[in-house]
Amino acid sequence: MRKACVWFLIIVAIIGPLYLYINIHRYMDIKTFFRYEITYFYELRDYFNNLTIENKMYRYIVKGDYLYTYGVSGYTKIKLGLGIHIIKVLNVEYEKNYIADVEGRGSFYSSIEDLRYGYLDNIIFFTNFEDMDDEDLDTFYLLYKEVKDVEEHLSIIEKYPYGYKDGKKVTQGLRELNNSLVKEYRKRNGEIKETN
Repeated sequence: MRKACVWFLIIVAIIGPLYLYINIHRYMDIKTFFRYEITYFYELRDYFNNLTIENKMYRYIVKGDYLYTYGVSGYTKIKLGLGIHIIKVLNVEYEKNYIADVEGRGSFYSSIEDLRYGYLDNIIFFTNFEDMDDEDLDTFYLLYKEVKDVEEHLSIIEKYPYGYKDGKKVTQGLRELNNSLVKEYRKRNGEIKETN
């Protein structure tokens, strides 16, 4: 009996650290919102559907039952809890230049096409902010303003476009999306007058 206990302890002593080594990313700084998870790499993942909604996120905020994110693919609003409802204001250059089959990417990395297929009618894509309600627009503007070093993040993608056909186009697309956000925000808040 004593010999069995010693062997059991030896096996646990070997397997325990091995398990931690393999799964260490699970115990690092991870934020979980029911089915969605923000990893320490700042990726927004849906573990139920095995998809990554945002491959590189700069900022997020939770307001009520919604998670809002700002990342290289654009801006995203996700309903938390049961059911799926996702709104994504898309950086169109991200979609055009994303390379899905880059060596080293895991199965979780998802293209926009993967999201369309994975969520079907539960995801809505926009390419501008004109159809957003005021609360969502204000929240996205807040996310954009809270990121202090956007250009530093974008310059890294331009210099090292790992995973994109053309990193400069991806960053230019995000800059244009950011400019359209600021313009729409200023227009709705009376800072810019509409011209016909």
